[in-house]
Amino acid sequence: MAALASEPVPITKLLLRSKEGVRLFNGPLGAARLDDASAVKTVVPDEGFPTGHSNLCQFSPDGSLLAKTCAQGVEIVGTDGGVGSLTITDLLPGRVQKLAFSPKSTFLVTWHKLEAAQDPSEAADRDGNLRVFETATGKRLAAFPLKKMTTMAWPALQWTSDESYVLHMMSNEIRVFESLENGFIGKISTPGLASMSVSPSASLPVKVSVFVPESKGKPAGVKIHQFPQLATGAIASKTFYQAQEISMDWSPNGAAVLVKTHTDVDASGSSYYGSTGLYLLAADGSYEAAVPTAKEGPISDAKWSPTSRGFVVLAGTMPAAATLYDLKAKPVFSFGAAHRSVISFSPHGRFLCLAGFGNLAGDMDFWDVNKQKKMGSNNAHCAVNFGWSPDSRFFMTATCAPRMNVDNGVKLFRYNGVGPILSMDQEQLFECAWCPSKPGHFPDRPQSPERPPPQPKAGAGGGAAKAGAYRPPGARAGGGSGRSLAELAGDSAGAPQAGKVKAGAAARGASHPLGMAPPPKETSSSAKNKAKKEKKKKAAEAAAAAQAEMEKLKVDSGSAGAPVAAAEAPAAPVDKEKRLRKLRKSLKAIDDLKAKIAEDAKYEMNSDQKAKLKTEAAVRAEIAELEAQE
Repeated sequence: MAALASEPVPITKLLLRSKEGVRLFNGPLGAARLDDASAVKTVVPDEGFPTGHSNLCQFSPDGSLLAKTCAQGVEIVGTDGGVGSLTITDLLPGRVQKLAFSPKSTFLVTWHKLEAAQDPSEAADRDGNLRVFETATGKRLAAFPLKKMTTMAWPALQWTSDESYVLHMMSNEIRVFESLENGFIGKISTPGLASMSVSPSASLPVKVSVFVPESKGKPAGVKIHQFPQLATGAIASKTFYQAQEISMDWSPNGAAVLVKTHTDVDASGSSYYGSTGLYLLAADGSYEAAVPTAKEGPISDAKWSPTSRGFVVLAGTMPAAATLYDLKAKPVFSFGAAHRSVISFSPHGRFLCLAGFGNLAGDMDFWDVNKQKKMGSNNAHCAVNFGWSPDSRFFMTATCAPRMNVDNGVKLFRYNGVGPILSMDQEQLFECAWCPSKPGHFPDRPQSPERPPPQPKAGAGGGAAKAGAYRPPGARAGGGSGRSLAELAGDSAGAPQAGKVKAGAAARGASHPLGMAPPPKETSSSAKNKAKKEKKKKAAEAAAAAQAEMEKLKVDSGSAGAPVAAAEAPAAPVDKEKRLRKLRKSLKAIDDLKAKIAEDAKYEMNSDQKAKLKTEAAVRAEIAELEAQE
């Protein structure tokens, strides 16, 4: 502890918004030599932070400020003991529904619903319901009308990372400002605009991705524009169908953007929950592709690593497969398959939590991404809020209302899944979140050396400890998933295994019954013998097929008895009808594809569609031949 006193450890902070009000706690110290009991003692309320009730809270990106609604409007509070607090009264109490800070915490954006004016001769909210304030003084800088708010459209005002420019999304265009107090200096025309996302890169030109949904049979699309070189048009684009909703996630360095699409209705009928897609676009337009997944099914989650060296995707029907990809969307490591739905990177990008929250049982796996090694597992049932501490040493889960109105509380785990080291029960908890910090404020520390497990103490008589009553694994202190044997069997059957992904390797391995030993690995000699047998088998099948074709030609030319052949094969007309139906179905699909291409000159075909078009002549010829035989 003397070492800790000589080297002060930065303090983390944890926000709790509950029935009692908004409180800020000093989080546990992540010092290397601090055990769990000592770390828990460091979790104490911040007495200097002003408490009070609020319906909405939002931290600034650097964690220096907290904006929260109050009875007078919106209060901006300094997280360092409440230093620099002020109240914005230029807002009617209880109306604000959205809050957002600019990247350097200089500005605060608020949004509230439009309300009709009491006097019919006056316009409703004539000052605008989307407002921008200066955080240092509370002065209102600008106001704009925004009737409809969607998740994709927020925030409608976005700054570049250095706050040199601010972009305002409107109905069919994006306006670019240097200062909101002056007029706009440029605009990006985008008919049907539904969402935008500004690149976090601070270098010019400014890059922004935009989304336009499907309309009148035209596919949806994402484009990347740059400012001020607007005359060059979009530098990257991707079109796709089945995209009603979208999320665009830029890599932290702004080199590429991940595009996740979702539609409520799956046209193929394979999923009740709709369909999803995932695409990667390079910011300079040099690369764009659909991200291949290790398992068929919906995309549960996709997150960039804070290091910008790759991203992780959870995809497929449960148990979902988790895979790490490089910047070209090539899989490089598999975390295996499990019942997981959430990806959460630590702020430094060293640690990763794969969790099954929401409708799943709450199981969590903790990985060291640098070493590609699993550190531990645990369970947090009914977690609603979750996240890493800014020092990457603790993981928080919280059960909150109104999603869960019972057993509300907060649990803290170590970075490797050990815990919970702290549990704080709350009567009614609405929100729990870590206060963020500036990059570099906390050091990037690797795993701590493992402590030896405590040795069991012998009894007074020197004998072994008395065995207690049997408890099932799910009820023991160590956790246990509590899942059935059938679920475990489903996990192991054909699920991707953890490990590096080899180039050209199959996405799913061969399965074998639960409890049975896996088949022995093939040696080089046995593999050669097997290959020879397969080659001989294929040659024999090809010879048999050629012989059958010759016999068919003889029958058609009359050298063999046609009546006899017809008598021996009464099912031939039925096979011919099935073949015709299949061919006509393929021809209809080709005609539909050609119609799409004719409607949209920019429509991009994939490799399967191009191959299908090449078969058109052969399909028509075979149909004509079969119809002539009728």
